[in-house]
Amino acid sequence: MPPIVSEIVKFTVKPGFALGSPEFAQLRTAAVECGVKEQYYGMCTDAPNTLLWVIQWPADKGPLEAPEFRKSVKALDAAGEPVSSYLPFAHESLPRPALTAPTCQLCFLHVGPSVDKATLAHSLDKTFTDCYFADGFAGGNWATASNDDRLNYYYLGYESRAHHTAYSKSDLCAVEMNNLVPHMDSFGTYFMKMTQQLN
Repeated sequence: MPPIVSEIVKFTVKPGFALGSPEFAQLRTAAVECGVKEQYYGMCTDAPNTLLWVIQWPADKGPLEAPEFRKSVKALDAAGEPVSSYLPFAHESLPRPALTAPTCQLCFLHVGPSVDKATLAHSLDKTFTDCYFADGFAGGNWATASNDDRLNYYYLGYESRAHHTAYSKSDLCAVEMNNLVPHMDSFGTYFMKMTQQLN
Protein backbone atom coordinates (compact mmCIF):
# COMPACT_ATOMS: atom_id res chain seq x y z
CA MET A 1 0.00 0.00 0.00
CA PRO A 2 1.86 3.09 -1.19
CA PRO A 3 1.94 6.39 0.70
CA ILE A 4 -0.09 9.31 -0.60
CA VAL A 5 -0.54 13.04 -0.26
CA SER A 6 -4.26 13.60 0.08
CA GLU A 7 -5.15 17.03 -1.27
CA ILE A 8 -8.45 18.50 -0.08
CA VAL A 9 -9.57 21.28 -2.40
CA LYS A 10 -12.47 23.38 -1.15
CA PHE A 11 -14.32 25.35 -3.80
CA THR A 12 -17.12 27.87 -3.61
CA VAL A 13 -18.94 27.18 -6.85
CA LYS A 14 -21.53 29.22 -8.68
CA PRO A 15 -25.23 28.43 -8.11
CA GLY A 16 -26.35 25.76 -10.52
CA PHE A 17 -22.95 24.03 -10.64
CA ALA A 18 -23.24 20.34 -11.60
CA LEU A 19 -20.79 17.64 -10.52
CA GLY A 20 -20.82 16.40 -14.10
CA SER A 21 -19.60 19.70 -15.53
CA PRO A 22 -17.00 19.39 -18.32
CA GLU A 23 -14.61 21.78 -16.55
CA PHE A 24 -14.53 19.63 -13.41
CA ALA A 25 -14.27 16.44 -15.45
CA GLN A 26 -11.20 17.84 -17.22
CA LEU A 27 -9.54 18.56 -13.88
CA ARG A 28 -10.13 15.01 -12.68
CA THR A 29 -8.77 13.66 -15.96
CA ALA A 30 -5.62 15.76 -15.53
CA ALA A 31 -5.13 14.22 -12.09
CA VAL A 32 -5.49 10.72 -13.54
CA GLU A 33 -2.90 11.52 -16.20
CA CYS A 34 -0.48 12.35 -13.37
CA GLY A 35 -0.90 8.95 -11.75
CA VAL A 36 -3.89 9.49 -9.46
CA LYS A 37 -5.83 6.25 -9.07
CA GLU A 38 -8.31 7.38 -6.44
CA GLN A 39 -10.25 10.63 -6.01
CA TYR A 40 -13.48 11.71 -4.34
CA TYR A 41 -15.81 14.66 -4.63
CA GLY A 42 -19.12 15.89 -3.26
CA MET A 43 -21.24 18.92 -2.45
CA CYS A 44 -21.48 19.85 1.22
CA THR A 45 -24.90 19.30 2.71
CA ASP A 46 -24.65 22.19 5.20
CA ALA A 47 -22.68 24.74 3.17
CA PRO A 48 -24.45 25.96 0.02
CA ASN A 49 -22.34 25.96 -3.16
CA THR A 50 -19.37 24.32 -1.40
CA LEU A 51 -17.60 21.54 -3.29
CA LEU A 52 -14.93 19.31 -1.74
CA TRP A 53 -12.53 17.43 -4.02
CA VAL A 54 -10.13 14.92 -2.46
CA ILE A 55 -7.23 13.85 -4.68
CA GLN A 56 -5.00 10.97 -3.56
CA TRP A 57 -1.68 11.93 -5.16
CA PRO A 58 1.14 9.33 -5.14
CA ALA A 59 3.59 10.53 -2.49
CA ASP A 60 6.62 9.98 -4.72
CA LYS A 61 5.28 12.48 -7.26
CA GLY A 62 3.31 14.78 -4.97
CA PRO A 63 0.50 17.13 -6.01
CA LEU A 64 0.53 18.48 -9.55
CA GLU A 65 1.67 22.10 -9.37
CA ALA A 66 1.80 22.84 -13.10
CA PRO A 67 0.64 26.45 -13.63
CA GLU A 68 -1.94 25.45 -16.26
CA PHE A 69 -3.53 22.89 -13.92
CA ARG A 70 -3.62 25.26 -10.95
CA LYS A 71 -5.06 28.01 -13.14
CA SER A 72 -7.91 25.67 -14.11
CA VAL A 73 -8.46 24.76 -10.45
CA LYS A 74 -8.79 28.46 -9.59
CA ALA A 75 -11.18 28.98 -12.49
CA LEU A 76 -13.63 26.46 -11.04
CA ASP A 77 -14.00 28.58 -7.90
CA ALA A 78 -16.52 31.41 -8.11
CA ALA A 79 -14.07 33.85 -6.52
CA GLY A 80 -10.93 32.31 -8.01
CA GLU A 81 -9.74 31.41 -4.51
CA PRO A 82 -10.02 27.67 -3.85
CA VAL A 83 -8.29 26.42 -0.71
CA SER A 84 -5.97 23.40 -0.86
CA SER A 85 -4.66 21.41 2.10
CA TYR A 86 -2.05 18.66 1.68
CA LEU A 87 -2.44 15.74 4.10
CA PRO A 88 0.23 13.00 4.04
CA PHE A 89 -0.73 9.40 4.84
CA ALA A 90 1.62 6.42 5.15
CA HIS A 91 -0.84 4.17 3.30
CA GLU A 92 -3.48 5.00 0.71
CA SER A 93 -6.03 2.88 2.57
CA LEU A 94 -6.01 4.91 5.79
CA PRO A 95 -8.54 7.66 4.92
CA ARG A 96 -10.59 5.47 2.56
CA PRO A 97 -13.21 4.18 5.06
CA ALA A 98 -14.34 7.75 5.72
CA LEU A 99 -14.43 8.74 2.07
CA THR A 100 -16.53 5.72 1.07
CA ALA A 101 -18.93 5.86 4.04
CA PRO A 102 -22.60 6.83 3.58
CA THR A 103 -21.83 10.03 5.50
CA CYS A 104 -18.35 11.53 5.13
CA GLN A 105 -17.27 14.20 7.59
CA LEU A 106 -14.17 16.26 6.85
CA CYS A 107 -13.34 18.50 9.77
CA PHE A 108 -10.37 20.67 10.61
CA LEU A 109 -8.78 22.12 13.72
CA HIS A 110 -6.23 24.90 13.32
CA VAL A 111 -3.94 25.46 16.31
CA GLY A 112 -3.41 29.08 17.31
CA PRO A 113 0.01 30.67 16.62
CA SER A 114 0.94 31.13 20.27
CA VAL A 115 0.12 27.56 21.30
CA ASP A 116 2.80 24.88 21.80
CA LYS A 117 1.55 22.15 19.45
CA ALA A 118 3.32 19.42 21.39
CA THR A 119 1.07 19.99 24.39
CA LEU A 120 -1.98 19.13 22.28
CA ALA A 121 -0.62 16.02 20.55
CA HIS A 122 -2.43 13.55 22.81
CA SER A 123 -5.78 15.32 22.57
CA LEU A 124 -5.50 15.73 18.79
CA ASP A 125 -5.03 11.99 18.36
CA LYS A 126 -7.58 10.96 20.99
CA THR A 127 -10.20 13.13 19.28
CA PHE A 128 -9.93 10.63 16.42
CA THR A 129 -9.48 7.35 18.29
CA ASP A 130 -12.45 8.06 20.57
CA CYS A 131 -14.67 7.96 17.48
CA TYR A 132 -14.32 4.17 17.46
CA PHE A 133 -16.59 4.10 20.51
CA ALA A 134 -19.37 5.80 18.51
CA ASP A 135 -22.24 3.71 17.17
CA GLY A 136 -22.20 3.79 13.39
CA PHE A 137 -18.59 4.95 13.04
CA ALA A 138 -17.21 3.55 9.79
CA GLY A 139 -13.54 4.50 10.21
CA GLY A 140 -11.12 7.01 8.81
CA ASN A 141 -7.94 8.75 9.91
CA TRP A 142 -6.38 12.17 10.46
CA ALA A 143 -3.24 14.05 9.50
CA THR A 144 -1.42 17.34 9.91
CA ALA A 145 -1.13 19.37 6.71
CA SER A 146 2.29 19.54 5.10
CA ASN A 147 1.56 23.07 3.83
CA ASP A 148 0.44 24.31 7.29
CA ASP A 149 1.78 22.43 10.30
CA ARG A 150 -0.91 23.90 12.56
CA LEU A 151 -3.76 22.56 10.45
CA ASN A 152 -5.16 19.15 11.35
CA TYR A 153 -7.74 17.45 9.15
CA TYR A 154 -9.95 14.55 10.24
CA TYR A 155 -11.49 12.14 7.73
CA LEU A 156 -14.42 10.52 9.54
CA GLY A 157 -17.05 8.15 8.20
CA TYR A 158 -20.46 7.34 9.66
CA GLU A 159 -23.27 5.02 8.63
CA SER A 160 -25.62 8.01 8.85
CA ARG A 161 -25.72 11.66 9.83
CA ALA A 162 -27.89 10.65 12.79
CA HIS A 163 -25.07 8.47 14.14
CA HIS A 164 -22.70 11.43 14.05
CA THR A 165 -25.25 13.72 15.70
CA ALA A 166 -25.76 11.26 18.55
CA TYR A 167 -22.01 10.95 19.12
CA SER A 168 -21.45 14.71 18.95
CA LYS A 169 -23.81 15.11 21.91
CA SER A 170 -22.00 12.52 24.02
CA ASP A 171 -19.80 13.23 27.03
CA LEU A 172 -16.95 11.30 25.40
CA CYS A 173 -16.92 13.57 22.36
CA ALA A 174 -17.04 16.65 24.55
CA VAL A 175 -13.96 15.75 26.60
CA GLU A 176 -11.27 16.30 23.97
CA MET A 177 -13.16 19.00 22.12
CA ASN A 178 -13.33 20.99 25.35
CA ASN A 179 -9.58 20.47 25.72
CA LEU A 180 -8.81 21.58 22.16
CA VAL A 181 -11.22 24.31 21.10
CA PRO A 182 -9.82 27.02 23.43
CA HIS A 183 -6.45 26.58 21.69
CA MET A 184 -7.78 26.79 18.12
CA ASP A 185 -7.94 29.96 16.04
CA SER A 186 -10.29 28.30 13.54
CA PHE A 187 -12.18 25.06 13.12
CA GLY A 188 -14.93 23.73 10.93
CA THR A 189 -16.63 20.67 9.50
CA TYR A 190 -18.16 19.56 6.20
CA PHE A 191 -20.59 16.72 5.56
CA MET A 192 -21.22 15.06 2.22
CA LYS A 193 -21.81 11.81 0.39
CA MET A 194 -18.68 11.39 -1.69
CA THR A 195 -18.57 10.13 -5.26
CA GLN A 196 -15.59 7.81 -5.69
CA GLN A 197 -13.57 7.79 -8.92
CA LEU A 198 -11.11 4.93 -9.40
CA ASN A 199 -8.73 4.64 -12.36
